[in-house]
Amino acid sequence: MATKLLYLEDFNVITCSASVVEVRASEDGRTVVVLDQTCFYPRGGGQDWDMGVISYGDSKFDVQEVRLDETGTVWHIGAPAVNWSEGAQVDCKVDAERRNINTRLHSAGHLVDMALQEFEPTWIPSKGSHYPDWCAVEYTVGEITLDPALQDKLQKRIDELLQSDYQNKVMFMPPEEMTKYCRHVPTNMPKNKPSRIVLYSDSFGIPCGGTHVKTLKEIGVVKITGIKVKKGVAKVGYSVEGIN
Repeated sequence: MATKLLYLEDFNVITCSASVVEVRASEDGRTVVVLDQTCFYPRGGGQDWDMGVISYGDSKFDVQEVRLDETGTVWHIGAPAVNWSEGAQVDCKVDAERRNINTRLHSAGHLVDMALQEFEPTWIPSKGSHYPDWCAVEYTVGEITLDPALQDKLQKRIDELLQSDYQNKVMFMPPEEMTKYCRHVPTNMPKNKPSRIVLYSDSFGIPCGGTHVKTLKEIGVVKITGIKVKKGVAKVGYSVEGIN
């Protein structure tokens, strides 16, 4: 049974109630808890998983890892072993500090893309890494000569965009309709969760299932740390002040 992903609809959800669907042992000796719905984000799209606690009465389960399988089922992996029965009503609470960090890093990657499209509209985003120890957005660019002024121009535009008070919006739609709002829609969109875009402005949408800030100001100060091009791939590195 697919797990309902509450974070897709709510930018700020970090708590929820849920029903236990299954409890089983994981391959590494820890425990897997499956729920009918969750506020926990599973790793994906270059963003790390949430951590936190699932509670049932006086019993507490530490969520150490979260995964989304090919059927759309979320695995909450952790310890200690629990013997909760199917249908038990539990309470979920995400580690708010970790979620905030991951959300800001992830959103900063989209901010970089939003600014970059104004200078290099033909660059095709391929993947991103939004972790505290390494943040970068990669693009397929072909054989090009890098504009030496691009980093400074990109930084200036990012600084301007960070002052926006635009309220980001969520829209659910089939991938074939996303081109109305997004400059690039991947051909390999995931099929194990609802397809969604997030609008960072009326003219910039992103097909993305991650967690996002509500307004760009929430990201904080973003710095471009470097731009490198090698073998037709450009890597734009960045950092968020106070995190990395």
